Formats: sequence, C-alpha cells, structure tokens
Amino acid sequence: MRKQYILAAMGATMLTLATWSCVNDTQKEGQTTDVTAELPSKDVVNAMNDFNLSGEMEVDGRRYEYEFAFDSDPNLPIVTTAEGFRYYDNHVKLIISQGQHVVVERTFTKEAFRELVSARDFQHSVLAGFNRNYMREDRHDAFYFVAVVGDPDESGDISHTIGITIDTHGGIATELIHNVDTDTPPSTDDASADPDEDAA
Repeated sequence: MRKQYILAAMGATMLTLATWSCVNDTQKEGQTTDVTAELPSKDVVNAMNDFNLSGEMEVDGRRYEYEFAFDSDPNLPIVTTAEGFRYYDNHVKLIISQGQHVVVERTFTKEAFRELVSARDFQHSVLAGFNRNYMREDRHDAFYFVAVVGDPDESGDISHTIGITIDTHGGIATELIHNVDTDTPPSTDDASADPDEDAA
C-alpha cells in the first residue's frame, strides 16, 4: 500500500498526523501547485506540507485551548533520506492557553526525541508529523500529544511515533509508542483537518 499519510492508530481510533505529500523549494516561494500529485525530486530540496491545527481539551477540570503550527524550517540542517532525497526538516510551535493566559509555549524539533530513535534512523529522518493524542482523550491529568520522527515521503519506511505528555506547569515527558498501525487509511481525506472527537 502506498503511504499517503503518516498515521498513528491503536484499535479502531485513527490519528492523522500529516500528509506524505511534498513540495520542493521553488514551490515554497509562493507558487501554487497540486501537492497531492507532487513526488520528491533528487534535484532539489523538498519540503512537506505546512499546516495548523487547534482545539480544546480538559485537564484537571479546566478547559484549555491549544494550537500548533507545523512548518518546514530552512534554518535546520537539511536531511538526506536513505533513498537519497533531500528535505527541509520541520518544527512545531505549540501554544496551550487558558483565556489570555499562555500555559505552555514550546517549539519542537526532532532533536527533542533524539534519545528515542536509533542514530541511523535519526540521521535519515525529519520531524514528520504532530497532533493531539486522541488515543488518550479520556485522560484529563495532562496534555497529550504525539509526534512522528521518520521518512518525509512514501519512498521509505522509517517511522517512530513519540508520545508527549505535558503537565500544567510545562513539564514534558516523552516515550516511544510501539505497535502503531501505519497502514490504516485516514478517516478523512483532509489530513490537515482536526480529527472528529466524537468519531468511534
């Protein structure tokens, strides 16, 4: 099956993280294109699609808003995949707030997860996805997110899913999530859409 999306799924619930589609560096200068049909090129530095998501969650009986921006970052070292494609790496800027009060503001790069990924895989990977961890939406003791460190396109098969736990004081713990199904199709055609919390 061609990998069209980075997915983390346990049981029947699916978590869409980011699309595998990419654009090259000339398209990042403002040109529009049908990125779903775009394939990586060895002649340019490629980039994954940027996207933004936001939503609400409850922790310790209080409602919080979260928003994050997933962006390619030309200031990070360029990654060459095991297949020889070059990619901009990505960063995620996460903000968790309650009203006007910012509780957590953190920018993640793959460097935050270096200790959880083998050196060889880390070298050939980018920060390839990020989202709220909907597998733990029934837990309200902390903020739960997931990140993926792996191949930025469908030509490779490196994928490491990282669980991120953030407390209300900004403390962060990470862990590698095993037994993740990456072949389940997404529940929506729009991988940048926030998953439906009411979905089964």
